[in-house]
Amino acid sequence: MFELVKGRGRNVFASRDAVIYLFNGFRYSGINPPDKYRKQYFFYTILTFSLVIFSPVISNIGLVRDRNKLSVMEILNGLQASINIVALPIKRTVLTLAQKRLRSVEPILNKLDERYTRPEDKLKIRECAIMGNRLVLGFAVAFPMYYALSLVAALVDRHVPVSFWIPNVDWRRSLWEYWLQVGFDTSLGLFLIYQEVLSDSYPSVYIYIIRTQIQLLADRMERLGYDENKSSDDNYNELLECIVMHQEILRIAEIVGSIISVTVFTQLLFTATILGITMINIAIFADLATKIAAVIYLLCVLMQTSPTCYHASFLLADCEKLCQAIFKCNWFAQNKRFNNLLIYFLHRSQQLIPFFGMKLVPINLATNLSIAKFSFTLFTFMEKMGLGENLKD
Repeated sequence: MFELVKGRGRNVFASRDAVIYLFNGFRYSGINPPDKYRKQYFFYTILTFSLVIFSPVISNIGLVRDRNKLSVMEILNGLQASINIVALPIKRTVLTLAQKRLRSVEPILNKLDERYTRPEDKLKIRECAIMGNRLVLGFAVAFPMYYALSLVAALVDRHVPVSFWIPNVDWRRSLWEYWLQVGFDTSLGLFLIYQEVLSDSYPSVYIYIIRTQIQLLADRMERLGYDENKSSDDNYNELLECIVMHQEILRIAEIVGSIISVTVFTQLLFTATILGITMINIAIFADLATKIAAVIYLLCVLMQTSPTCYHASFLLADCEKLCQAIFKCNWFAQNKRFNNLLIYFLHRSQQLIPFFGMKLVPINLATNLSIAKFSFTLFTFMEKMGLGENLKD
């Protein structure tokens, strides 16, 4: 299972291999059923989709129902999870509808990979395939870690992890109802975390693939014109091919960007509130075990957007390096036809590949840091106003 993230089990890698873990996860979640088992997967897909759609209702009804019985710490624990769950149905719906568009990227990647035959280029493609799956695995390890610690903290203090709504069940009333609530919270919570892993990891994987293709193209442009065995026509045709490859990369970015725009914007919209609530819980109300779990949850919430913003920012830097690589090619030894085409490519390459959330919010590290800064400001304001201490008293 883990051979791919170690780079073992195969001799030839392709850029499309970076999404193997991702689409396997989609398949097990009911989003991407195999064609020959599509009918058998139908009811499973409906069940998983229904659970995701109604999860905000299940989480918030339980929290509202027990608000007079729960401590402030327990309310904040449930609230920080419930707010995150509200964003999940939107992300899951977009991903379900976008499966064909995501798959349409793979033939384009195959064409791009075929044009690289040097061992150094193949090594970079191999690293891309391995890193894409490692990103998914990293999300899959980090997110359940928080929930496991929350479960331990709940069992130690004899309260429930989330308090999802179960009709006619009060976990304080009897022992069997308590364990029923814990079992239901654990099962549904892990299911929702699995959905979060898929919806939050795919943007960073695809942006990393685009980064790799831009880097490969920049390396190729930097070498252009220095091979003495190639004629002027050969150099011209290679430059023309590089322009076509750049257009194909832009096409991939357009397809992926339209999907990322909705899901990442949705997550960014809720992140600041979640961070503020979690920090208040850590600083004022939480006990030691809950503090440890909440700190890990804080890191997980940041992780939901940070890898995507990180790779989106460095993609812009890679695009700038492509412009520099065009200047470094042996253009001064080429004919006028080559240089005219090179000027056109230089103009086109200055069009960077930015990603935006709903065409409003730039997806980059600056935005991610701004949201974290806003959450700290919100926490400081509430602390100065004494709101937390008043609630605690």
